[in-house]
Amino acid sequence: MLHRIENQYLSCEITSNGAEIRSLKNKLTGKEYIWQIDEEVWGSSSPVLFPAIGKIKSGEIHYQGRSYAMPKHGIIRNNADLIFTKIKNNKCAFKLESSDKTLLQFPFQFTFEVIYELIDNRLVMTYNIQNNDKVELPFICGGHTAYACPLDEKTKLSDYVIEFPDHTNLKAGTLGESGLLSDKVREIILHQSCLSLSESIFGEDALIFEGVNFDWVRLRKKDDEKGVKIIFKDYPNLALWSKPGADYVCIEPWLGLPDRENESIDITEKSTYKKISPKDSFAISIITVLE
Repeated sequence: MLHRIENQYLSCEITSNGAEIRSLKNKLTGKEYIWQIDEEVWGSSSPVLFPAIGKIKSGEIHYQGRSYAMPKHGIIRNNADLIFTKIKNNKCAFKLESSDKTLLQFPFQFTFEVIYELIDNRLVMTYNIQNNDKVELPFICGGHTAYACPLDEKTKLSDYVIEFPDHTNLKAGTLGESGLLSDKVREIILHQSCLSLSESIFGEDALIFEGVNFDWVRLRKKDDEKGVKIIFKDYPNLALWSKPGADYVCIEPWLGLPDRENESIDITEKSTYKKISPKDSFAISIITVLE
């Protein structure tokens, strides 16, 4: 089921299955900013990543001597058990409480909530995570939204850029043939603080920037000053990805990283996972600004 929120400027639709954004439109122009799913290309539009990101080494985590099957990107994506709440006309929430079902995949007592709120020309997506257990809760979380890059006879993917704040070059981690984070690093040269998109730029899968010291990027056409600005304060990592030649780019702020090829299977030993103390909580947001 699709749920709609709106304000004077924007409308947004989110599906109850996995709480994925399916549409974000400017009401004045009718312009759509979220990629519209083509199952032959990719079957998602904005997966919510928790408590894992990317492929899990061996497809499972270990905790206190037991193994638990963990899906790629965690347990929220494609989950039909989230509870929807309409808070205001411009605000809604999706919540998942730990249960016998979740404990088979993630052996901790928790409450996960993702809140969507439209404020003027912004969509604010906030993750709230509550540790209801008696032990520390290890996790990572992040976004995976596919922003539309409409193509036609006059517009090519190379007409779009990702703008960074005041950078000349970056180093990007890459995924190996295993689908896990490898030791290979790509040198990414920016031109006037911009990365030009192309048919081949994601030919080796995602570009993964670790330990970033910036908190926004902008997707825009190269001759435009404005576009879509993604603000991700307090996220230390950023990934960019698309299927080669597809008319979208995913801009993905990550709190942690996918499993490395030499990563421990024990969830308490994973190198980039955060931990929430018993009965404590954690919140973090991603803001999409339609300029």
